[in-house]
Amino acid sequence: MCCCLCFYVFNLLEIYTYVFFWVVFCMRIYGYVRVDPTQNLDEKSFISFFYNCGFTIKKNRLILEEVFVDKSLIYRDKLHNLIDYSLEDGDLLIIKSIDCLGCNFSEITEISNKIFQKKIRLICLDYSKNELSGDLRTFYLHFLKICCDFEKQFDFSNHINKKTVKKVGRPEILSNEQKKQVIDMFKKGWTIYSLAKHFSVTRTVIQRVIRNSRNVDCN
Repeated sequence: MCCCLCFYVFNLLEIYTYVFFWVVFCMRIYGYVRVDPTQNLDEKSFISFFYNCGFTIKKNRLILEEVFVDKSLIYRDKLHNLIDYSLEDGDLLIIKSIDCLGCNFSEITEISNKIFQKKIRLICLDYSKNELSGDLRTFYLHFLKICCDFEKQFDFSNHINKKTVKKVGRPEILSNEQKKQVIDMFKKGWTIYSLAKHFSVTRTVIQRVIRNSRNVDCN
């Protein structure tokens, strides 16, 4: 019984030793930060930032990419190269914020799934200082899906509104009948702005019709 217990403990210590050795010497840690082109590129400040969060990033594994937050993922070459060619199974990628992964939630979801499919470990410091694995990964992906669905509905609503908005100024030519209506309605108290909106023309067109009518009356 005692021998079996010792054998079990020995094997357990051997596994822990192997895991510790792999984490310390084999696992590589990369830091990626999206930086506005107008922002100062100070590598030391970002290394200090990661260190204060509990992570030591080597200078040659800190990737700074100058790109505005609204720029699509297709313009983030350094991030693509990092994921496609540098990071391997088991490596750890630490990003400063969620906007590092894309300009919208659809892009962020797409690149996050790609990272997880390649078995790259991910930490997003704005979301959590813990690795996104297990339940935390499930909550993270669910959060992205909710944001993605809202973003799509918002974009669709804006698209519909743009299509239904009347553009004042077209058509700019009024028929003779419409010109008579403009004059009659103006005499009844309609403002030039309300008439322009009603007939979908510019205020200049309405003013011209009224001015020409006054000239005719004077003659």
